Amino acid sequence: MHSQVILVAFLAAIAQARFGQEQVPIAAISAVQGGDPGEASTIAGAAISDLLAAANPCNKLARGDQILAELGTGADAIAAAKGMVQAEQNFNPFAVSNPAICTDPSLPANPILRGIIPLIDPAVEGSDAVNALSAQTLTNPLNADGKSIADLLTENGFTDFRGIANDGSGPAVSNPPAAQPNDDAAAPPANDNAGNNDNNNNNNNDDAQNDAPAAQPTSPAGAAGGIDFGLCVPTMDFVAGRPGRQPNESTFLPTDELTKQGQQDALNPNIITNRICDQLTNVCQANQAAKDRCRSCQDQIEALGTRDQTTADAWNDCVLNGVDAGANGGAAPVDDAPANPVDDDAAAAPNDDAGSGNGNGNGNVGNGNGNGNNNNVSNDDTTGTNVQTFTGSVGAQPVPVENVGGARPFVVKGDSFVNFGAACQRSCDVQKNGCANAANGGNKAVTVPQCEAQQQDCSENCQSSVAKREARFIRVYRRRT
Repeated sequence: MHSQVILVAFLAAIAQARFGQEQVPIAAISAVQGGDPGEASTIAGAAISDLLAAANPCNKLARGDQILAELGTGADAIAAAKGMVQAEQNFNPFAVSNPAICTDPSLPANPILRGIIPLIDPAVEGSDAVNALSAQTLTNPLNADGKSIADLLTENGFTDFRGIANDGSGPAVSNPPAAQPNDDAAAPPANDNAGNNDNNNNNNNDDAQNDAPAAQPTSPAGAAGGIDFGLCVPTMDFVAGRPGRQPNESTFLPTDELTKQGQQDALNPNIITNRICDQLTNVCQANQAAKDRCRSCQDQIEALGTRDQTTADAWNDCVLNGVDAGANGGAAPVDDAPANPVDDDAAAAPNDDAGSGNGNGNGNVGNGNGNGNNNNVSNDDTTGTNVQTFTGSVGAQPVPVENVGGARPFVVKGDSFVNFGAACQRSCDVQKNGCANAANGGNKAVTVPQCEAQQQDCSENCQSSVAKREARFIRVYRRRT
């Protein structure tokens, strides 16, 4: 009991650090006196993931119901449950431009929690009015009979959100269509060179890794019963010399930033495959077909019993077999080929010229920018201005972000983006990939941890650049109005 309370307090501290000034009610939930011993701490620990940017916004409403159902309706439990319903969900401006709001009219189910409006990020236009209304609804809730949170916001004049249903689908309200989390990258045309290359540009084998051309989806990810990994790409890599490891000690780790948050690397691949499959449910918003694929691949990797690069390759081949990772977020249907990780005819053939064992794995598959199958598009034709201001060059030169104008003005290595932030982050990811290639290819002057540190510096530079652009836009807007 005591250790569990300490753990939740630690997790709450992490959440407070992650969410900054946002209202995170984790401590209030943990302090509720009702329920069985340790139950409040258990619910509090689980509630942290409900406030992550990738979480389904309906989850925190259901969590509010759980607090009252399992911890009782004492004053402390009611306050904690209301705080959970009202809490601002973390917001990632690099991935989306507006908050996610639940469209399920049945949530929250408890009448005590009905009619409470959630807080939204202050960076969103119109947030002042919404947050003022949110504060009022804690004591004077709105009439929510037959209405979802999304309906209540719409009725009060706020429509700049992404409506998400309880099953992860959306939008389900009559507000303007919102950009999906990974719509910044142009879907590349199918061609013989794209194949099903798993974005494995580390081994200089971009051309025809799989002779069958990858047909691009014509419907949203997850349609027609296809596999949809949601916000994540469920691959892993096998890399030597990670922080805290010996230079010649290789470990497994998810490549996807969202999937690996809070996860340490491991010598045992089964730890990582289990983490990936768990995250598909916890934060990735994957569909059932994707979860089933993941568990099937997990069983097959455990049966293999290997702990080397071939293990990571077999896993990646298995989870991505027959799907186009990246084009529509997590994955979209490509063909009807069944998963078959150990069938050499079904998986992409390895390249004997693949450098030093492709130590960085498929690191860029899961960068969230949705450009997995566009490796062969040349950037030579772009004539725009390089707007990437990062100058770090450890192991690899900075990758230009070309502003060429038009509807998708920002181009990185042939991939086009609507938003500068997403393009800038893509530039950092590509540079990190090149740096890791150098580190794993025998360059004694650079290490993988140095590459990762440089990537972090590059990402922070992107965030600073985005903030400056937004401030400049606001100044111009105010002058015009």
